[in-house]
Amino acid sequence: MLVLGGAGYHPGGLEAFCARAAEAVTAADCGWTAEWWPTDAAYLNATRLPRLARRLWALQGAQRIDLVWLQFSTLADLAFLAGARVRRIPVLVTPHLGANARLQRVAVLRRACTRLLQLADRIGVLFDGQGGEIALPPGVPQSTVRTFLPPASLAQPVPRKAVGPLRLIHAGRLSEAKGTFRTIELCAALRTRGVPFTARIVGRSDEPTMARLRADVAAAGLGNRIELIDWLSPDALQQALGEADVLAHLSLLDAYPLIVLEAMATGAVPVVGEMAEAKSIIETHGG
Repeated sequence: MLVLGGAGYHPGGLEAFCARAAEAVTAADCGWTAEWWPTDAAYLNATRLPRLARRLWALQGAQRIDLVWLQFSTLADLAFLAGARVRRIPVLVTPHLGANARLQRVAVLRRACTRLLQLADRIGVLFDGQGGEIALPPGVPQSTVRTFLPPASLAQPVPRKAVGPLRLIHAGRLSEAKGTFRTIELCAALRTRGVPFTARIVGRSDEPTMARLRADVAAAGLGNRIELIDWLSPDALQQALGEADVLAHLSLLDAYPLIVLEAMATGAVPVVGEMAEAKSIIETHGG
């Protein structure tokens, strides 16, 4: 099995999903082995286009592939669906987007994605209600695949939380749509209400977004309350989640936020935005 998706140059929840999916398929010992190849289709521009072309060419030359499991988050990802079908390789597609994604909000893009998805042999949705959130072709069979947690997150007991000010964490790709700036607003509201707290914002973005983030923290007078941290390794992120009381995940864009489940596994309570995807998690598991 070839797991396709994500970008090697921009690690986040999708890339973690891909790596863990390949690991889980191989570890299941059911006769399958899986390898992950990034599509490198995220934030596509003229500079990154040759990398995408090389990925597509590598797919055409790859040998001994029984199934492609494509993680779909951008329109360019669906070029790999077409490429695999040219070679008559069966394709399972998992959409990693929700109703607020541009590919769903813009009618012409939504229709294009739905038409291309008709080439898939099966669609593996992340949660049972995802088909009601995004446009999927009616004639393609569906299964629910859900997601993957790191084995270490389930192997350890839930850590005891330290006594003291409320500890918040926000982690992921930092952006407006991912709820990063709403987290700053949340921190400002907590201070206004006299709630003692500290917060960590963990992740990366482009330099204009990072500059705005630093400026907003300074303008709100929260420099002594909010710590900005670069991307952490999986083990370090798990430790940071274990030290937190609350995960602030006020995203408007996620498909099935892996970070919410990771936070729950460490005993941090997730506060989520109005998304069916996150709502599905907290209704099932608590939050």
